[in-house]
Amino acid sequence: MDEIKVLVVDEHPGLAQGLLHALPKRGHVRVLGPADVSAAGAAIADGLVDVVVVGLDRADGLGLAIVTALRDAHEGARILVATRHEGPETAVMALAAGARGVLPNERVAQPLIDAFRRVSSGELVLPARALPALVDRLRDQRPPARDGRALLGSLTTRESEILSLLADGMSTQDVAARLQISPLTVQSHVKNILAKLGVHTKVEAVRLAWRHGHPAAVRSA
Repeated sequence: MDEIKVLVVDEHPGLAQGLLHALPKRGHVRVLGPADVSAAGAAIADGLVDVVVVGLDRADGLGLAIVTALRDAHEGARILVATRHEGPETAVMALAAGARGVLPNERVAQPLIDAFRRVSSGELVLPARALPALVDRLRDQRPPARDGRALLGSLTTRESEILSLLADGMSTQDVAARLQISPLTVQSHVKNILAKLGVHTKVEAVRLAWRHGHPAAVRSA
């Protein structure tokens, strides 16, 4: 598997050092930084990084603003936030700002590697225990100008099943294993789902599903 280049954006080196300490010195993830917003933007534009981790526990309180600035300037940027304060409120704010999720608080190699792999492939990375409350909060933020329920109702049974599993936090590989189909078949269904919902990414599709109460059984692990 190709090396995933992770750039840390923070005002102090502690976050980057913590990741370097937790991850194998030689492996599938290379940690860079810390960097400021300008350097991060340049690195994203030049294709030098795959994932950006923005620290939210900043003295200036600008973490979410940095996420939004990077997302607005670089639409395809894969951004995770890192914070000591886990919970649905943090996850909601991170998603609203444009992040793909929240980095696991536990600094253990395999969960971190899995998180970086998933977000680099376009998946959401969220704390499982926060998902029920997160679904409820996003459901209350329905966009009034869009008939999301009608769009979701246009999905086939299989497409609806796959979207539910994605909304449950599963990766493409997880969905393929659960449904006993190939990852390529899952990807084909996902393309159809995106087209029917009028969105461009799996993250947008999952957000739409959550906001409109699309059935999704939340996993506990």
